[in-house]
Amino acid sequence: MQLVASKATLENIVNPVLDEMSEGPLKAALIGAFTAEGSALSSIEECFLALVGKRQEAESLRRFFHSWSKTNNSAASVSGLASRMTLAGRRSADAAVKQALYRVCDSLQRITDEDLGARGNVLHADLFYRMATTLSGDDRWLSKHYCNTAADEFREWADRHRLRERDLLKGLLITLIHEVYTHGEVEFILPLFQRWACDELGLSSEEARKVLAWISVHTGGTESAHFGHATEAVAHYCEAAGVIIDADAAAGLFETYLERKAAVMTQLTPLLQ
Repeated sequence: MQLVASKATLENIVNPVLDEMSEGPLKAALIGAFTAEGSALSSIEECFLALVGKRQEAESLRRFFHSWSKTNNSAASVSGLASRMTLAGRRSADAAVKQALYRVCDSLQRITDEDLGARGNVLHADLFYRMATTLSGDDRWLSKHYCNTAADEFREWADRHRLRERDLLKGLLITLIHEVYTHGEVEFILPLFQRWACDELGLSSEEARKVLAWISVHTGGTESAHFGHATEAVAHYCEAAGVIIDADAAAGLFETYLERKAAVMTQLTPLLQ
């Protein structure tokens, strides 16, 4: 199988966004994590390149889309984290703390506006359903039977940090790395999927545009803007809680995110080659 060449890499797509951050421990931790996890990023890229290298069997696509979806479609748990912030605000007797926590919630909700159709657009879950169902041939990909173990572990880990971890900052940091990583992922895969859909799968340009809408709606600055809101959420929380970012601890969390994401994709790669 001949893999599709790509001049872009996840790291060189993400780096310009990180370069625009204000100097400080968050920026240092993010840049350090992406640098340290070059092997993980390469493994992710390899999976996507294997996917678009040929016309895939339906069973392989069902496994790919179910497991991949576990690493995306995070709006529900981000909304849950926002709810936790307002619950904490309700419990606080300090007006300044209460207001700062509600500002955290506001920033988190700006991340999920498009996903949840708050601007009058189609729910992003429906766009993913259309993409996965069209490309795999039916909606059997929704069955948990098609989920790999690393994908289940990734989702449990991310949801636990957002929804059950006592330290709310950890959920915010998971959301931060997720948004900037996803910016890199969608920008990396869109041209690959477009070529694959047209050249390998025989879709017309218009059909490909419709089928791949879940990817395209997240490109062009959407996810980098979400990253900006996630950065604001961290700042507001630090103000409310009176904490400062531990760069080493944050970098460790960011590196774990990238390693867990890579584990999901690495389990899928042999199915696609």
